[in-house]
Amino acid sequence: MNILITAGGTREYIDGVRYIGNCSSGQTGAQLADHLDALGHQVTWLGARCAIEPGSPVAKAHYETFDELSQQLQSLLSEQCFDLVFQAAAVSDFKVAAVVLDGEKYEAGRGVKLPTADEVELQLTKQPKLVSAIKDWSANPDITVVAFKLTNSNDSKIRQLAVDKLLNQSAAIDWVAHNDLNEFCANEHGFCLHQLDQEVTSCADVMAMADAVLARLEVAA
Repeated sequence: MNILITAGGTREYIDGVRYIGNCSSGQTGAQLADHLDALGHQVTWLGARCAIEPGSPVAKAHYETFDELSQQLQSLLSEQCFDLVFQAAAVSDFKVAAVVLDGEKYEAGRGVKLPTADEVELQLTKQPKLVSAIKDWSANPDITVVAFKLTNSNDSKIRQLAVDKLLNQSAAIDWVAHNDLNEFCANEHGFCLHQLDQEVTSCADVMAMADAVLARLEVAA
């Protein structure tokens, strides 16, 4: 199979030295790429510039911001015929549109150097869901999309609502690989693999999750 993996987290710049980011290290995507490469699949890893990279000699591309990730995804998906995408990147829901310093509004962005101020207000705008556009951008109309969902709640109902929100985009997403911050242990964490109207599969780690996806695809074929 020809497989695309996104990994790491986006940065949304306030100015040239400040940004909004997240805690994603890219470890999950790196492990996934190494595992799938070892199984003999053709793998492309699209990761954040600061992310942990695969040790195996897979094809690599990089991004930093939401816009760069979007552009790279569109380019790769339209130019190559991928069979499967693991969208493991932690993508910012918001972009910094402007910054208000002591009541005065300034443009935001990597090319800006903001002055110091006593009061700072960030104006954010919501960004589109990249995972929902993957099939539209893909040269392969039969591409399979696995979305990742990380929650932070001990409430099982809240977790399920978050997963269902993605699964209900059934035309855009085939599976959701879910885990929760409260269940992380050191550098290891399991996943629950969800598919619409199917029984949930518990997986010990990301490699087991990938194996479960591949096994189901082989059965479907």
